[in-house]
Amino acid sequence: MLNVTKLIRHLFISTAAACLLGVAAIGNIAQAGEFDGVKIKFAKAPHGADEIALMEEWLAPFKAETGMEIEHIVIPWGELEALYSANFAGSDVYDVTYQTSTHLNLFGARGAFSDLHAHFNGADYASERALFPDNIVNPSYYGDELYGIPAVIGTIVMYVNLDMLEAAGLSIPTNNEELMATAKAVQNPPEVWGFNSPSTVKDYGWYWFYNMIHNYGGDMVSDDMETATFDSPAVRSALQFAVDLRCTDKVQPPLGQYDREAALSLFKAGKLAMMVEEPSRVIPLEAEGLPFNWTIVQPVGAAGGKQTQFSTTGYYAVAAKSKEQEAAWALTQYLVGTEFATKFNNHYGFVGTRSDVDSSGGNKLLQDNFEWAMTTWDGLLPHPKIAQMLDEFGKALEAVTTCTVSIDEQVADTQDRMEKILAR
Repeated sequence: MLNVTKLIRHLFISTAAACLLGVAAIGNIAQAGEFDGVKIKFAKAPHGADEIALMEEWLAPFKAETGMEIEHIVIPWGELEALYSANFAGSDVYDVTYQTSTHLNLFGARGAFSDLHAHFNGADYASERALFPDNIVNPSYYGDELYGIPAVIGTIVMYVNLDMLEAAGLSIPTNNEELMATAKAVQNPPEVWGFNSPSTVKDYGWYWFYNMIHNYGGDMVSDDMETATFDSPAVRSALQFAVDLRCTDKVQPPLGQYDREAALSLFKAGKLAMMVEEPSRVIPLEAEGLPFNWTIVQPVGAAGGKQTQFSTTGYYAVAAKSKEQEAAWALTQYLVGTEFATKFNNHYGFVGTRSDVDSSGGNKLLQDNFEWAMTTWDGLLPHPKIAQMLDEFGKALEAVTTCTVSIDEQVADTQDRMEKILAR
């Protein structure tokens, strides 16, 4: 998963009853002692400095029940593609790995991963499969191949200063037209602004605007992942919305005036009515006790279109060269299962991919966000070359929001570059 999520700390307290439930769940994955003497290599880029110790703790019940020996290998984020490429090319491969939607099918299309479709949709896994919403599973496929089981999704939300809207007699907007009108009514630039959503390459602008492409009914690449569709009505409409925010209606500060953190400070100071951000900000903002009423809602949809959530996805994949396919699948089931996924997501504040894994920690706003993710999340098509295409989208978004570059010219140039990427 794109490493832009700030970590949220929640204490997860295991009770005796929870432990018993965990052992029962493991029993559904493997028989007691079934993998005595089997050693599995499990590789993952860390989501926190404490993850080595936490993995030891979280994997302990599974190892004790199954007899499996698990070697946990930490892969640095910055070296991920190079280290995985080298490992998968050899004979002593990592049996199970954590992958993101920017890399899952890059490696999968090269033959690095086993196709887990039959396992995931098998009769013996049916009760578990039913807990994974289709809107999360379906974008994970590359053609008919399922190279990883979705385990973690992020989300984006819109933070709203309720006092500012109430003072103007306005309600929370739900689509881009309402957003523009509301932002204009409450702002007083250059001191007070109506809205902010990052659109620079530095702040991963594509991440915060990708949902608008989906809201307008399109994507950057065709459903069969064979054709670049950047030069399309949906992408043009999304880019036009970004341009209108900064250049036409000017409800958003000029490009570069505020980066993500500065915009957050503006919101906390009561000088920004609405902003797109991650839900990881909820707990810290509540702890700060801001001097105004605020909430989170889903990012606005497209007028006449859809209203969706967006993020990248984290997966667990099994190496095609693994000599322990059944043991690797058993570990994968545990990693995406209720017990492990609840601990992992509660600790890091991510949204799980199962309807029975609530990572809200009892927080009402995060509970709302969990429900939105289960129903309206529309993630990234994990094309083998999607990371390169995202780079091009990010550069295009930044270029047009300088207010000096034509959308038509930028779309044509970006479409050309994406076609060349797909043709390589």
